[in-house]
Amino acid sequence: MTDNKEQQEDELLALTSIFDETVISLVQDDSECGGQFSASLRLPENFQLAVIIDKANDEIKDEEFHRVQHLPPLILDFQLSPDYPSDGPPQFSLSCKWLNRKQLSSLCSKLDELWQENKGSVVLFTWTSFLLDDSFSFLGLENPLIISSDTSRRDSRLDARAIQDIASYDRLLPVILEYNKQALQLEFDKSFFSCQVCFGEKLGSQCIKFMDCGHVFCKTCMREYFTVQISDGNVKGLNCPYDKCESQAHPTQVQELVSKQVFAKYDELLLMTSLDQMVDVMYCPRPSCQYPVSVDKESNFGNCPSCGYVFCVLCQLVYHGLSPCKVKSDGLRKLRDEYTNADEETKKLLEKRYGKKTIEAAIAESLTKEWLDEFSKNCPSCGANIQKIDGCNKMTCMKCRAYFCWLCEQALPKTNPYRHYNTADSPCRNKLFEGMDEFGEDDDFMWM
Repeated sequence: MTDNKEQQEDELLALTSIFDETVISLVQDDSECGGQFSASLRLPENFQLAVIIDKANDEIKDEEFHRVQHLPPLILDFQLSPDYPSDGPPQFSLSCKWLNRKQLSSLCSKLDELWQENKGSVVLFTWTSFLLDDSFSFLGLENPLIISSDTSRRDSRLDARAIQDIASYDRLLPVILEYNKQALQLEFDKSFFSCQVCFGEKLGSQCIKFMDCGHVFCKTCMREYFTVQISDGNVKGLNCPYDKCESQAHPTQVQELVSKQVFAKYDELLLMTSLDQMVDVMYCPRPSCQYPVSVDKESNFGNCPSCGYVFCVLCQLVYHGLSPCKVKSDGLRKLRDEYTNADEETKKLLEKRYGKKTIEAAIAESLTKEWLDEFSKNCPSCGANIQKIDGCNKMTCMKCRAYFCWLCEQALPKTNPYRHYNTADSPCRNKLFEGMDEFGEDDDFMWM
């Protein structure tokens, strides 16, 4: 027993020295010893994939293929029993969003085979190396990768440790593309770049990249450049400094770099510049004024030239910039109800006063608020508001990364969160995928 404990500690120490906390996380206490390993598969160069929604149409158009450099990882949740490694293997489960259960079951069998070959010795490093380096070729995946419906997803003959952690097929492609975007940003932050202004070598986390052209400069140089341009009133001149490049800095990039006072001036000048281009008209919200005002429906900004009232077109209160309207749940709902219950003549009057786009935005905003109030739940760890858009009932809080059950809202352990759905006395036993039928029989996946 003591020898097993020492070997387990040495093995986990070795893994944490090889991989950082984004790849491996551990739980070690008196009651359990284990953790989670995120295996991001190594993809071929110029890798592309397509997700097939219409099974009746086998032809795939070029625009349906998407070039990605990163796919959501394979997640190995493992727990080390007291008799490991002398007698028994680690207990584990494998989950992934884009691999189907048949593929995951094959990987589970391979991990069992690797244990049998190394029985009596520590095996976690062998497992993780296989998942990282050999999973792609072992499963026979190709470039381009085509993913389509998997009718065997709920087959009871498949390995119970294999879990496809996504429910809605329509959500798969957006999930993959968003993960690729975040992974590229993380990769950018950790890379080194040469600033074309000061020619210094800087980490990506100390640089900004212009979105349209991709040119990279250090934040120190761009902070000085933006500050000088804004001080001179040239808010439209925040171009990429690269020779003859006309890409513009995004407002969020400007806000990240300059001081609050400088950004306030930038914001003010930008709004004033926008006012000069306004062509839509609505009445001033002040009852005593009601003067026709030229407004910008895109930024929801209005400035009455008669009384000087600066207001938000949507909620008609004092302008609040990019912050959400404080009257979403009341004023917008009132406007929505007034419009939807009005006759055609009254609707035309409302559209003339508020603008049709404003009314459509009010309807969309109020419905979104009502939907979130009804369908979101709070994380039991940090209290964050969580919306379930895909996956099984094992939820991950995007704020604190805690696991919890969507059904009973109970916090789940890091080492084996799926045990909650297999324990005999659990209120959610065999309910890991309960509620997923609403997505339809065809919302499943497989590789072709």
